[in-house]
Amino acid sequence: MDFALPQRIVVFCLPGIGDAVLFTPALRMLRRAFPNARILAVTMFRGTYDILLTNPHVDEVRHFDFFHARLLEGLRYVWGLRREGFDLSIMPFPSNRREYNVVNWLVGRRWRAGHRYRHHNRRNLYFLNNIVVRENGSLHNVEENLRLVRAICERIGVPVPLIEAQPQTELVLTAADEQAAEAWRRSEGIPTDVPWLGLHTYSSTFKNMHRKCWPKEKFVELIRELSAAHPQMRFLVFSGPSDREVNAWILQQVRERVHLVERPNLREALVLLRRCRVFVSNDSGLMHLAAAVGVAVVALFGPTDWRRLHPWTAQYVVVRRDLPCMPCFYYSRRPLQCRAGLDYACMREIEVRDVMGAVERLLQPASVATS
Repeated sequence: MDFALPQRIVVFCLPGIGDAVLFTPALRMLRRAFPNARILAVTMFRGTYDILLTNPHVDEVRHFDFFHARLLEGLRYVWGLRREGFDLSIMPFPSNRREYNVVNWLVGRRWRAGHRYRHHNRRNLYFLNNIVVRENGSLHNVEENLRLVRAICERIGVPVPLIEAQPQTELVLTAADEQAAEAWRRSEGIPTDVPWLGLHTYSSTFKNMHRKCWPKEKFVELIRELSAAHPQMRFLVFSGPSDREVNAWILQQVRERVHLVERPNLREALVLLRRCRVFVSNDSGLMHLAAAVGVAVVALFGPTDWRRLHPWTAQYVVVRRDLPCMPCFYYSRRPLQCRAGLDYACMREIEVRDVMGAVERLLQPASVATS
């Protein structure tokens, strides 16, 4: 009964860049389930807009800065979406905030899909959605999103599309992105016949996410040790607005063969990231972007759950300092806090030698995922 199927679908990719990347396998599944529907993605961060703009499974991407907009501005924007008549609105995992569920409820005229979370669930108004998946608690975020699309298909009554045994995240880089990145490489004088190592040293300060980061002093020590072990290696430090202060300090300590990458278009930075042999990162959106473009990743984890957020790729090593209180962060409105009173020892006590060993392992051919 085609007349009963959703013809207009909106997907709210609001939380962050990494979360949007981890939704791309589900987005591909959604397109297969509803090949004739018009799919709109709405983003809250400009970087998310950049990476979804070239995704082949959406018809349109829009950016609205809910984070900084006044309440009345946000309501006007949401009401404008409602007037467009979306049959189905989707709030991907994780989106455990009452504001998100209210937006879903206002915009989705017939179907509204989201998760029922394990923490602070009722107060965040999950019941405003009429297609609900209960958070499993042990699955990767990619798998949670695939479960959500599967539930949508089953509730609406369309066949659940077949997907790959290991569905991949998806990023599309354009020829213009390649050309801009190549021009930057030449301006920096970075040779292509030497190994590149990428680093992401910080994270967003939203909800105290910067507290899940490895100390900047240890990144400096890592660069120095790798530089001594690999005299030709170039180090690309990837930076965004929230990373500038930390990265400026790091570049004051180590300058030789270290390059700061801060591009106006995130996809241009991804072209450069794709050329790195290994990428060392805290748990961040760039970590997931590196995995999506096929780079081996050394992922540093502490308060967040590596089992649910590890790089979605075959080539990665998770480095962590196991403590009884780990992981302590869960999806809710609450900011990250070290409730054990250890001042984030889970990150501070990760040793440089362990990260160095993980990098050396991934520099070898045929490396496989470990933790």
